[in-house]
Formats: sequence, structure tokens, C-alpha cells
Amino acid sequence: MKIFKSPYREYLTIILILFSGVVYFIFPASWPLLLVSAMLGSITTVLEALVAIRKKSINISTFNSFAIIVSFATGEITSAAFIVLMLSFASLLGFRTTSRARNAIEELLKLKPLRALVEKNGQLEEIDITQVKSGDILVVNNGAQIPVDGTVISGEGEINEASVTGESKPVTKIYGDKVLSATWCESGVIKIKATGVGKDSTIERLIELVKKATEQKSKPEQIADRFAKIFLPIVILIGLGTYLITKNISMTAAIFLVACADDIAVAIPLAITAALGKSAKDGVIVKGGAWFETLSKMKTLVLDKTGTLTYGIMKIEKTIIEPGVSETEFWKLVAIAEKFSEHPIGHATLREANKHTKEISDPDYFKSIKGSGVIASSSGREIVIGNHDILATAGLPDNLWPKDKLNGDGESISFAVFIDKKYAGAIMINDIPKEDAAKSLKAIQDLGIQVMMFTGDNEKTASRIAGILGIKEFTAGMKPEDKLKRIEELCKVSIVGMVGDGINDAPALSRADVGIAMGKGGAAVTVETADVVILTDDLNRLPEMIKLARQTMKIIRGDMWIWGSSNIFGFTLVLTGIFGPALAAFYNFISDFFPLLNSARLFRKN
Repeated sequence: MKIFKSPYREYLTIILILFSGVVYFIFPASWPLLLVSAMLGSITTVLEALVAIRKKSINISTFNSFAIIVSFATGEITSAAFIVLMLSFASLLGFRTTSRARNAIEELLKLKPLRALVEKNGQLEEIDITQVKSGDILVVNNGAQIPVDGTVISGEGEINEASVTGESKPVTKIYGDKVLSATWCESGVIKIKATGVGKDSTIERLIELVKKATEQKSKPEQIADRFAKIFLPIVILIGLGTYLITKNISMTAAIFLVACADDIAVAIPLAITAALGKSAKDGVIVKGGAWFETLSKMKTLVLDKTGTLTYGIMKIEKTIIEPGVSETEFWKLVAIAEKFSEHPIGHATLREANKHTKEISDPDYFKSIKGSGVIASSSGREIVIGNHDILATAGLPDNLWPKDKLNGDGESISFAVFIDKKYAGAIMINDIPKEDAAKSLKAIQDLGIQVMMFTGDNEKTASRIAGILGIKEFTAGMKPEDKLKRIEELCKVSIVGMVGDGINDAPALSRADVGIAMGKGGAAVTVETADVVILTDDLNRLPEMIKLARQTMKIIRGDMWIWGSSNIFGFTLVLTGIFGPALAAFYNFISDFFPLLNSARLFRKN
């Protein structure tokens, strides 16, 4: 029956306790009604305690069941009723947290695209999203939703990714750029090649992530259970010692009434709920509140380089244009020459050229020379772009190569541009650090955390990136198994976090004490393995999450400190004879609110 399931069971208990409590206050002779209400409301807690005892374990339900039984045994019905009332509110809080996660899944399901405009044999056809296959060519019109993950193969559009990443500012997407399913093309028309469809699409992976996080919501309660395992035996010993010394059953009962942990049963989940909500609003999915504790204790953070600290795609690092060559003409001809290039360097060059010219015409002639560059022509102009080897293929003299300008440092990829058999300029390309990387890492280091970088790249490239980002410790030339082995070594001496995005990072993420995935462009297996997923790929979220984790655990420790301090004070009042069972129960009622108010601080905006 529905009435015996959450949240109806809790609502019914709360109504019964409040009603019978009011009646008892007006007509004290109605105490049997309050007794029955409290006993019915305590059934769930007592059953949970019995299950724990059968497993030879102690949890928060064991602690609170003990206090409820003592309350009934000493005739403190109001105390028992209040404990049951508080525990019902705790259960409601847990249900509300799960419901919010379930609602989030429902909202994500609403974002799922239903139709797609596919291009087949030059004709456009609207089909069901389930019929789209990887490799299909799709057209996304102005104002349309992007149906699947893909790569732009023509056109330009302003893409609003707020529905997936939380980033409100539209992002310009051109040839070679990746787009995400369930985002919107606010202006322009683009043609994309499907790369992530069905369960491999970003929106489907996001839905699965939220489901997994929901399933692990019970993990925060482990903190409260550990608390119970430590303090319940201590309270029992104090109570037993009190009885053996005083032979006063009333004083012993008062000790147990003061020590009830119903406030902790509510305060800790309340703090975790607030922290999970805050992180979700910032575009970070934490797969269970227990990871806040690990993040708060983390001493070492290891980051992958490519795609995590850098963009993971080639970007123009520097451009040299010869005096007398028009910058507009230079980029216009470069764009034409690279328009049909399928090489990553060509894509990077085209993206940069697109910033300097509005329209890019098709070349009259185009040829890609593997390992050398491209040769193209447009309106009688010849364009040659490539490394030194392109000279012979293009029939250009060797002395045309600008040795003094393209010495290189062994780290950047440099190539020259020749227009009409004359040197026109040079372009240096590299996998450059993300704009916010250095600032984010400095903030992490300021928190007292050791930052390390692991990469499969060569020593020179790794050293350059580490130098730019202020990373003192890095290891280059690492294979996935090398990363895993090194993480295992670090975990023996420190609490280690690992941040990555590629498939090769998954083993290390899984082994680290806490794995953090950059989810926007991360591989599916990496996101699946991680304990925390940053949907925006914004590195600033890392120090923010660490601060939030530390603040959350500080508040939880504060809850325990408040509970302990109020208990010591309460024990003193009981042992000096000031408090009997009735006043002890009232004291417990009043002191219950202090941990709750402390946890509620996390709901503040700042």
C-alpha cells in the first residue's frame, strides 16, 4: 500500500505525532494516543537497527533506536515522540534528495532530440533520432536543436550549450569543431557528421550519469554511521558506569535521553544535500556525497595534459606575415587552401583563418601531400602550405625556405606559406594550455595540494606546458599502464585525485582515491569510471569543488562537535542532579536545533 511507503509513511507519522502532541498538551489524559503514534512511527527505525545488529554492525538507526527504547522504558513519551518526529523529517529529506535527482533525469529526458534532418544522396529527409547512425551527414538549421554529437563539416553557427554544460554564452562553431547533442544552433546553418549517437551521445551519457549519482545517494549516510559506531559504545559505557556507581535508574535513563543522535541523523544528510545541489548548479556531478570527504582530504592532484590542461586540438600559437603581404589576403588564401584538408593541422589553420575572413571560396585546384602539406589554386593564385618537403613537390627552389624564421624549438609545429611562388609568411601550431589552466592550478596549489602532470607526450612538450602552467612535477612519455602504476605508488603515501578525459586515463582514474573526468569532451569510459564529472570542462571548477568539499566536511565536523559539546554539558547537568529524565528529554529537544542550523549554512549563496 502507498501509505506505508515513502514519503506517505513519513507524512502520516508527522501528522499523527503533531496531532497527538497537541491533544496531549491540551488533555494530558490522552497520553496513550501519543504513545501509540510514537510507537508506530518508530517501527521503521527499529527494524533498520535490527537488520544492522543481525549483520553485527552499528549504524545511526541503532543509536536512535536505543534512545527511543530508553524513552519508552522510562515513561518519557514526549521525548520518544520528538525523536520519531525528527527521524521522519530526516527520511523526508532523503526522499526529497532522491526525488530531485529523479526530476533532473526527467528534465534531461525532455531535452532529448526526437527528430534529425539527414542528407542522403543530396536530398534532405527528416527521420526519427533512433535511425541516425554514426557517420551520417546531418543538417542543422538556424534555431534547430543539434540531434547527436558530431563534427562540423561545413557552415558556421552560434551554438548555445547551456542545456548541457551550463555555459550561457553561445560558442562559434566552424569546420572541424565538435558539437554536442541537445544543444541549439542559435544562428547560422551547419552540416555535421554524426560521431556520437544513441547511448554514446552526450545527452544520453548525462542522463546515465545522473541515474548513477542517484543510486549512490546513500553513501553520505556512511559518515553518520561511522559516527554512530564510535559514539554509541561510549554512551553505553557512560550510562553503564553511571548506574554501577549511583544505582540510580532515573539518572541512567537521563544520560541516554541527553545523548540521542536524532539531530545528527538529519544534520549530516542536510549538509550533503546542500553540497550536492551547489555542485550540480555549477555543472559538476558528484556520484555520491561520500566523495566530498575524499576531496576534502586530498593532498595530491594528478592531471593529464592533453584535453585536460590543454585544448587537446591544434591551435595557432604564432603567425608571421611578411611585410608587404596583406593580412586579409594572406588569411583568405590560406583558408581556401586548407578548406578541404582532412589533417588536424589543416583544421586548426582553417579555424584561425575563419576569424579573419567571412567567406571561404572553394579552391579551383587542391592536392594534399601526405606528410608535407597542401597545394591549391584560386582565381589564378597559387598557394603552397607545408613543411620543407613541400618545396620539391611544388617545384619551388630550396633557397625560398625561410631558415632564419622557422628554426623552431622542437616543440611547435612550424610551416611556411608561399603565394605565387613567393614566401608570404609562417604559422606555428601547438597544443596550447587552456586559458584558465594556470590560474586554476595556482588556486589548487594555494590550498596546499601538490599538483602533478602525467602525459604521453615527449619531454620537451611536457616541459614547456609545465613551465607555462607553473607545474613543478611532471612525467612525460607515459603509457596508460605507467600512469596506473604511478598512481598506485602515490596512493600508498597520500590521498590522490586524478583528472583526465581520454580513454587512456580510465585505469588511473579508477585507481585514484577520487577520479575526476572532464565530461564535455571526455571519452565515455572515462566519464563512467570517474567519481566526479565536470560537465563544463572548466578547470576553475576544480578549486571551487575542493573548497566546497572542505567547507562541507568542516560543517559536518562542526555538527559532531556541537553534538558532543551539548552532550558533555547535558551529562554534567544530569550527574549533578539538576536534570532528571523529563528535563533531559527537553534539553535534547532544544539542543537538536543547533546542528541543523549549522548545516543549513551551506544553503547560503556564498
